[in-house]
Amino acid sequence: MARYIKRGKVWQYEISYKDTDGKYKKLRKSGFPKKADAISEAGEIEANLAKGFYTVSQDILLTDHFKQWIEIFKKGKVSDGTYRKYLYTLSVLKKHFSTATIKTMNRVKYQEMLNEFAEGHSDSSVKQINVHVRASLENLLDDFIIKNDFTKGAISKGGKGSKSAELKYLDFEDFTKLIALAKEKINPIYSSSFMIYIAAMTGMRFSELLGLTWDNVDFEKGQIYVKRTWDIYKNNFAPTKNDQSVRFLAIDSSTMQVMINYKEQQEKLLKRLEIEPEHPFVFYNIKNGLITNNSLNKQLRNMCKKLGFKKIITCHGLRHTHASTMLYKGINILYVSKRLGHSSLNVTMSVYSHILKELEEKDNENIKKIFSEINDE
Repeated sequence: MARYIKRGKVWQYEISYKDTDGKYKKLRKSGFPKKADAISEAGEIEANLAKGFYTVSQDILLTDHFKQWIEIFKKGKVSDGTYRKYLYTLSVLKKHFSTATIKTMNRVKYQEMLNEFAEGHSDSSVKQINVHVRASLENLLDDFIIKNDFTKGAISKGGKGSKSAELKYLDFEDFTKLIALAKEKINPIYSSSFMIYIAAMTGMRFSELLGLTWDNVDFEKGQIYVKRTWDIYKNNFAPTKNDQSVRFLAIDSSTMQVMINYKEQQEKLLKRLEIEPEHPFVFYNIKNGLITNNSLNKQLRNMCKKLGFKKIITCHGLRHTHASTMLYKGINILYVSKRLGHSSLNVTMSVYSHILKELEEKDNENIKKIFSEINDE
């Protein structure tokens, strides 16, 4: 039986169920903007529980637990691309922990598995495995099925070199040049330059940009409502990457005016050519419909080369550049995390640790200066 609790501005569900030992346990999840959303997901989980899913005890295999967890809490609630990452983690667990039960797991065994996996993989790959497994243990810890988190303190260090984070974003001077060029090349016939411009100004993910429709652009309030993505495999709308990715993005007046002008030009062109898209997509290519990630990155690569940049970035690199610009300009990291739609502040701090370290050094100098002035007064 589920019950629903309002915590601040969001809703939480709490489901009571019996485990295989006949003991009552609870499943909880918060963060739903509407009660109806919490009721909908809780209903799905209760249906799965009735079928025998998530009957957890300490004797369950780690792989079986993880499989049940992603089927209940992730399948259909995250994008297909994200769900494939969870399935990959499951395959890694099956390879390294095929016979391990929840009861037999400890920090040493888990770290040994991570070390073995890390030999041929990058830091980010190892970290992803650890994040997934740790998240799957939260309910087990809350319900006292396990007493200790065996992922706590795990070292997620890969043995394979990864690309430097510096290569993923442009410096401020190059960023402004790219924005100016993209703005100059905007043409309603081809959506790539306009998408590059908006990606730079918002930090939105590629799938979020594809799924953006004009009814989710509020010209009066100056904001974009990110509520869904576009699944290129299913050719349909899909949920955002996580609950936190559903968000409102504040847009400056100059960018909003560019969007207004583009919308007017797009509408005239579609009417003249008698084209009626199935949905009012913001980024609609007149010739080919929705643009592909490869096409967008090709256009972005050509722009970077035309401007003589040493760094060639992708659409995701624009997202990193947008975030880096905010951090360097003094925007607090909590706001940056929310604007990017990260699942938690920890994700933001991890991704941009190199920038935060650099800013920390500047803050140290500022602190010295502030208190030196106080002493001199």
